Amino acid sequence: MNSMIIAAAGQGHRMGAGKNKLLLKTGGRPLIWYTLHNMMKSRLLDEIILVIRQEERDVFEKLLHSPGLETLPVRLVTGGAARSDSVWNGLQSLNAHTEKVLIHDGARPLVGGDTADAVIRHIDESHPAVIPALASVDTIKKITARGMVEKTEDRTSLYRAQTPQGFLREPFQQAFKRCRERGDRLTDDASVMEKNGISVTAIPGRDTFFKVTSPEDWKRFEILAASEDIPFRTGQGYDIHRIETSRPLVLGGVLIAPSGGLAGHSDADVLIHAVMDALLGAAGLPDIGHWFPDTDPAYEGADSTVLLQRVSEILEENSWGIVNIDSTVLAEAPRLAPYIGRMKKTVALILGIDESRISIKATTHEGLGPVGKGRGMAAFASVLLYRRFF
Repeated sequence: MNSMIIAAAGQGHRMGAGKNKLLLKTGGRPLIWYTLHNMMKSRLLDEIILVIRQEERDVFEKLLHSPGLETLPVRLVTGGAARSDSVWNGLQSLNAHTEKVLIHDGARPLVGGDTADAVIRHIDESHPAVIPALASVDTIKKITARGMVEKTEDRTSLYRAQTPQGFLREPFQQAFKRCRERGDRLTDDASVMEKNGISVTAIPGRDTFFKVTSPEDWKRFEILAASEDIPFRTGQGYDIHRIETSRPLVLGGVLIAPSGGLAGHSDADVLIHAVMDALLGAAGLPDIGHWFPDTDPAYEGADSTVLLQRVSEILEENSWGIVNIDSTVLAEAPRLAPYIGRMKKTVALILGIDESRISIKATTHEGLGPVGKGRGMAAFASVLLYRRFF
């Protein structure tokens, strides 16, 4: 029988969240849900023991009834003051038939069940301890307590240990007991075996097996969790405004004429409004009416290029980048071809992308409808966004 102990009783002080970081949510689910969900894809695990803080038992019991956590049985065990105490409590709770045990950090949510299976397959009498490890790609410096570089280490044989770390149960449990009796300082579970002269075997880890420790880690995890294997999104936008001859005509952030403009709460830049709606729609966000309501005096006569800059910031905050924009302005007059280059340059500068990614076309409505009769102008826009992972 193969069992996994997941340590989930920590405080996560470095996250600065003021609560157990494993209960922080993204996509409507807490971090620990992703850890459990991915591990439940294992074909070789028989049970999971989740070590938690007693005061959070009710929260975890409710969580275990969530969709996506039905594959493997999960038992809750109360943790201890330190991580090593929690792991020890988990070991005491193993099924009597467990032969191989894996220890996993609850804060490594992107490790899949296939990795757990790979660790299990490598464990045998000749390899009683197996860990995933990732080679160090950065230059390693030894630094003193005063922050001074003492020397540069040879990184050739330096690796970062990850989890799950797997062991033959009996020798691991005995080695763990001896370490506790000696009061050994344990940096990870494999060090239990190392301190007792038992060899540890490393198999390839992955960069995505990172542990969520800091706010930067959390942001990276949010991005990866939200991607859902769909790195691209399309969106479309449309806007129309009636002619207001007393107002200046502004399109694409460019002053076209001092009169013959469009009616609207802001400067009524119909092209930029269509582009903004397309961008927000592709990102799955509310439209411009939500962000810049025409009932808010703050946006009366607003420069639409300023609003577009805010939309660009919103996309950045939600980890979206722009692949391209294709747009069309519908107007009987004036002739817009001489201004298109300036429009593209203006929009590209605001959005921080190359002009080659922007298409702006202009056409008439052949005398049809209110636009064709010169009573208004309209614009269409289509965009393609990509998920920014870093």
